[in-house]
Amino acid sequence: MAVKKTPVPWSSAKPAPVVMISGNEPVLIRMAKDRIVAAARKKDPEEIEFDAAGYQGGELLMAASPSLFSTSKLIVVDSVEKCSEAFLADALAYLDDPNDDAVVLLLHGGGNRGAKLVKKIEASGFPRVDAAALKNESDRAKFAQGRFKAAKRQIDESGMAALMSALGSDLSELNAGVEQLIEDTDGTITAQVVDQYYGGRVEATGFKVADAAVGGDAKNALSLLRHALSTGSDPVPLVAAVAMKLRSMAKVQGFSGSSGELASELKMAPWQVDRARREVRRWNEVALGHSLIAAAEADEAVKGGGRDPVYAVEWFVSEVCRLARQR
Repeated sequence: MAVKKTPVPWSSAKPAPVVMISGNEPVLIRMAKDRIVAAARKKDPEEIEFDAAGYQGGELLMAASPSLFSTSKLIVVDSVEKCSEAFLADALAYLDDPNDDAVVLLLHGGGNRGAKLVKKIEASGFPRVDAAALKNESDRAKFAQGRFKAAKRQIDESGMAALMSALGSDLSELNAGVEQLIEDTDGTITAQVVDQYYGGRVEATGFKVADAAVGGDAKNALSLLRHALSTGSDPVPLVAAVAMKLRSMAKVQGFSGSSGELASELKMAPWQVDRARREVRRWNEVALGHSLIAAAEADEAVKGGGRDPVYAVEWFVSEVCRLARQR
């Protein structure tokens, strides 16, 4: 019987007589599953798939038993979070005497259903792979960095900042962007390289407006903003991009210590800490406080609390530019 600490990250997923992938992040589920299946196929197994929600009693034991066709088995069971009572009973019994020549891969999408099975898998020492959603930008940035590292590719700080600005809000889009940059580019990936591929994104446009606004560059900030609005960008994410940058600056203000230490404490990536520190040096504390109040007012206005969302976002960006120039 396998003995392994659980849970394990998707990047360390590998075959075992019983292994569960649990979580609701499709990208991580797919990547963990691909790793396990690819490794298991090296033994040329007989492959069987079924859905735990429509399971009929005895299917698991029959599938996992040795056969004339192959001594090795790969059994993938989907929707364990919706499993039938028959599956739950058979799976719990199977854990007491698993076939060491089989890999039974259980996909559990989260929730309380099958909790007894999850607990018994962990108690038995079988691995449970963590595929929970990455809820904050810092974790998604670490994911992207890990993908580049695994591909033996370098992305500099400016490139990572640009990539996260453009695609960092959605892991599937971020992962697709990482794959494209790895496949289509050579050498170190910089902000200029990222901008060539994703500079037209709404998110990227919003963060360019934010960069110009917190730098006090009213002409550039308003030009970028009006271009974004004229090409169909919604005021809501534009306000959110500027507000996010202001909140990052407020988080690091007055803190000392290394960027790595602060990143862990503030739930930010180290590059975010460094960037926010550079930007906040140009601001005084009172002006930053007023800008956060303006952010709250603009957010309410563009979400239905004001008569004109376009006016609200233009006023907000102008106000941030004005406050940025106060010393």
